[in-house]
Amino acid sequence: MNRLKLRTLIWCMLLGGVLGWVTLRLLTAAGRFSPVLDYTALFSLGAVCAVILFLGIRVKRSTLGRSHIDPIAAARTLVLAQAAAYAGALITGWHLAPLITLVFVSGPSPTLTRALVLAGSGILMVIIGYIVQHLCKLPPEDTDENTDGIVTE
Repeated sequence: MNRLKLRTLIWCMLLGGVLGWVTLRLLTAAGRFSPVLDYTALFSLGAVCAVILFLGIRVKRSTLGRSHIDPIAAARTLVLAQAAAYAGALITGWHLAPLITLVFVSGPSPTLTRALVLAGSGILMVIIGYIVQHLCKLPPEDTDENTDGIVTE
């Protein structure tokens, strides 16, 4: 399984920023509101983060020998954590475009606050994805049973 790469996450954030900026321009030209999620999205993002963190802790307990988890479930937890990190990068990028635009155009506003909070929640998803990826790391295997060079029979 490949590890999360910071460069790929930054590209995802930039892609989300470009898509958010284009959508912002199209919607504001049509007289619509800024494409910022509502605060209710924080509940679902928080729930996703909590579930991923819970599953990562279960995998870590299994690697320490305190409980048992199916290896397929552990691999799925890792994939879920990485997907959450990529989604968090996209969400952050999506909300940075209106955030930057609103700072320069209108100053402090409720929409600016929502964009700031949701961009922060996207960063939190990236951080939790990194943490759970670290929790899912297997300890190194000791294949050499006889490390001191003494042969016992």
